[in-house]
Amino acid sequence: MTFSKYVCWKTDMVRQVMDVEATQPEDHIFLATHHPTKMYRQNLTEAQSRIPYDGERLLKDFLETPDFAFVPILGTSGTGKSHLIRWLYTRLKGIRKEPHYRVLLIPKVGTNLRDILERILTGIEGSEFDEYRSRLRQATNTLTEAEAREQLLANLAISVGLSGKSNISYLSEIEYEVAKGLPDLLRDPYFTEQFWLKPKGIIERLVTHILGTQNRVEDVEERRGFSVEDLPTGILNRERASEKARDFYTHLDNDFIPKQEVVEWLNRHLDAAIAKVLNLGREDLQRLMLDVRRALARQGVELILLIEDFAKLQGIDREVLEAVLARPQQIEGEPLCAMRTALACTTGYFQGLIDTVRTRTDFSVNLDIETVDEQSLVTQTDVQQLASRYLNAARLSNEEIQAWLRDTDEETGQPYHSVPNACLDCDYRPACHAGFGQIDGVGLYPFNAKAIERMRARVNTGVFNPRTLIKNVLRYILEYHRSDLEEGRFPSPLLLAHFRGSPLSTIITQNIKSTDTPDNASRREALLNLWTDGSELCDLPPEVHAAFDLRPLGIQVQKPVITTTSTRAKTVTATFVVTPTTVTPTTPVVEAIGTVSLPTKLAEQLQALDEWRTGTPLPQLVAQALRPLVFDAINTRTDWAAALLLRNQFVEKAFKSTNIVFRNDFKGRNASSSDNASLRLTKGINLILPAEDSDLGDTTFTLQAILLYHHYKHWRFDNGAAYFRTYARKLEEWSNFVLSEIPKIPAKSSTVLDPVPAVVELLAIASRMAGRSTESLEKRINAIFMDLEKVDVAHRADSWQKLFNTLKKHQPKLREILDARIPCTKGGSTRLQVIDTAQLLTPLNEIVKDWQPKVNVSEVSINPPFDVIGETRKAVDTLLDQAVREEQERQLAFYQQVVQELGEDFSKQNIISSLEQAVAQAKNAGVFRSPNSASLEAAINDFRGAQLNAYLKSMRDIQGEEDIGVLLSQLSTISPKPVEILSNFLKQAKEFLGRSLTAATTEIENLRATGSSDLESTYLATENSLQELQNLANEIKGEAQC
Repeated sequence: MTFSKYVCWKTDMVRQVMDVEATQPEDHIFLATHHPTKMYRQNLTEAQSRIPYDGERLLKDFLETPDFAFVPILGTSGTGKSHLIRWLYTRLKGIRKEPHYRVLLIPKVGTNLRDILERILTGIEGSEFDEYRSRLRQATNTLTEAEAREQLLANLAISVGLSGKSNISYLSEIEYEVAKGLPDLLRDPYFTEQFWLKPKGIIERLVTHILGTQNRVEDVEERRGFSVEDLPTGILNRERASEKARDFYTHLDNDFIPKQEVVEWLNRHLDAAIAKVLNLGREDLQRLMLDVRRALARQGVELILLIEDFAKLQGIDREVLEAVLARPQQIEGEPLCAMRTALACTTGYFQGLIDTVRTRTDFSVNLDIETVDEQSLVTQTDVQQLASRYLNAARLSNEEIQAWLRDTDEETGQPYHSVPNACLDCDYRPACHAGFGQIDGVGLYPFNAKAIERMRARVNTGVFNPRTLIKNVLRYILEYHRSDLEEGRFPSPLLLAHFRGSPLSTIITQNIKSTDTPDNASRREALLNLWTDGSELCDLPPEVHAAFDLRPLGIQVQKPVITTTSTRAKTVTATFVVTPTTVTPTTPVVEAIGTVSLPTKLAEQLQALDEWRTGTPLPQLVAQALRPLVFDAINTRTDWAAALLLRNQFVEKAFKSTNIVFRNDFKGRNASSSDNASLRLTKGINLILPAEDSDLGDTTFTLQAILLYHHYKHWRFDNGAAYFRTYARKLEEWSNFVLSEIPKIPAKSSTVLDPVPAVVELLAIASRMAGRSTESLEKRINAIFMDLEKVDVAHRADSWQKLFNTLKKHQPKLREILDARIPCTKGGSTRLQVIDTAQLLTPLNEIVKDWQPKVNVSEVSINPPFDVIGETRKAVDTLLDQAVREEQERQLAFYQQVVQELGEDFSKQNIISSLEQAVAQAKNAGVFRSPNSASLEAAINDFRGAQLNAYLKSMRDIQGEEDIGVLLSQLSTISPKPVEILSNFLKQAKEFLGRSLTAATTEIENLRATGSSDLESTYLATENSLQELQNLANEIKGEAQC
């Protein structure tokens, strides 16, 4: 009888049976799920001596010696140490009964140090024990946990200090400074409130260990204690602390006192501080344990102490250890009782105790069972048997299991019968066991043997950890995916994600997509991943498809083959082999890559991509090999010309091979920061692969296609057509993505921003300041492409020069941005041949209206090369108005000087004639003086030939003009030549006239002094010449300025 969407387990029992981190399971649940633990025996003095071992032999050896046994049971967290202790307890309490034996179990959950001491004292009579109980009650019953935290902190301040230390001289310099200053830091009210007693701090955690209740499994790999992270740091308002506490904190915070030294000092004194909270000194604790043993010896009672987690005893553990390691006749005086101790302890925690134990016990038991003599101690059958015990218990009712345990042997306390098998009364058993398999008659549904193996391997990659199997496989499926099964959604993609994704080869996942609906495809991928070995696309037995309500593909079927396990185990299980059927596939299926041997490196790269698709980080070497191949493929595929883009301005600049990023952070997967280091994006267009989690399969397939094509140099290899189809589609997507991101590059945020208008405005202003004409559209377009390098503006106002030089400096980068976005190239050319003028028209026509930039550049990227836009625009906004005003003032100042010297409507010819006449008369009179007569003559000739009308008109035009745009147009077209000519002419004329007048005056004075006969005539001639020169000087006077 087939079945579908059937749930055969009880939800309440799943929680009761499989909650491996909460309170201790009751005996009936514990025994119903118990499976013999794999272990090996090891001599503590010989680390390499490892012998396969089992629980029954452990029990025998534990009881074999006459009066003493001590067995540490070691292993990492979750390997079953406390389970083994609990099993020993269930066996021993049935065969070692009162009044001659006292079997004491210290559980790992729900106990604290106070509870442990009370358990040890229970039933022990005598006044000395009454005193211990009284002291314990006084210390703990009257203390709240808040008060206990303060008490522990106070005890610690005393223990770490110098008081009471008789051997101060033996302290190192650092130890002395710590012992001197640390108590002040521990006692200070401000540090106490702000740090030491803060919630979930180290003091609170320690007090919970001493007095509180811990109802969850706590894995303690090493002794509880302070770490560097438990020391105060970053304390604000430290001035509120006392001076001594502040000084010590400052030394600690600045590493003048090593933090690790402080941590070690605190931990060295921690046990003593903990013991004082219990109102017992360390000597008291050891005396208590020995007194208990003496009292039991007097009663003829053997003490068997079973400790599920020795870390629960921290604070009294060393004293307890010394007491239980003492042989009955070892201590002088009254004998001690016979003592047998088995304690569970993580390997890391035990390392701190091993020196005490090493020479005082014979062996330990280790549950970190990888291999012994190269043989694995745990087989898949063992794992299946363990799983079947829990599955069966979850299918039974609590009452059924309780009834089973009540029927026990009175002597041994062991049940007469095996645990009831819930499958025996199930109508679906034949179909269920045929499809999913069984072991010892217990069905594995909803798992099969392969599912248990593969799921466990994915959540438990190291030493076999039963707790992980129960919690993360069995309970996870039965509790969290029950509704999926009932509603026909099982197994779901969420389930696959929990088990670290899909390691199926990419070709198989592509085949699944081609044969199924999207919903069923994701379920089938999970099914093939976890319920088969994942080597090929196939159907499972029809019972599985019916149970999960997932139609078979009709391509090939896995049929169960019953394999008998070892005789000792007396179990059977079901494995599967693939057998072909005659059913015709409903849709074409892409065949796997042929059997042609691929180079080892390529095969490893393809495998790495398959694993990447399942959640394993892509190795850096594979990513490095792929980036240039993907980059070249995209570059070749992209039609830059059709997009009006100049390829060489983007390839290897905005888009480089290093911009191709492979993600490792897919949903449902745990990727570390180092795994995702590649997501530290570089500047430019970053192509992140895959863009979406749902695209991971096609992306992987495409990357494999690129590697295979690179190897074969063609697409004619097996499945080449399928690879090419996906490759072509994805390459088109990636190319379009790169093109779509180019308009976003100039923007600060991921928005589309066209930099062309802003660049055109700036280049147009630069060409305008350089004096280029913008009267027609053709001239405007040509102007923005002019070379500014040879344009000299040294004659302009300072702010004009500053702004223009900024524009000239940034012109090459501005042109690069512009050229990259306006080309019409031919034949894939990388050079600008023809431009797309349509992009230039609007910004050019707008800027010439008033020469004020209008494009908003606030969103333009501040990263190169676009930072040049913002920098240049800032210079224009800051300096343009100032430059125009200062240049206007400079031009008009010189013009006013010309007017003052020559008159507003002067006659050039008259001025030249008067100056030449003055030169002739000065020469006749012998008083011609000029620094350089040739320069004077050249200045006169330049002045004679100068075309000054246009200049003088421009000067009249700019007088009174306020519009910056108009002024920029007018000022930029004014040639510096008229100014140079006028300036030089006035300079040369002034120097000639001034020097000649001085010479004439000197000559007259000399003649008067000599009194010669011809004085009168000479005097009159010179005086006339002097008067004419003075008249001309009155017309041409002052000092010319540039």
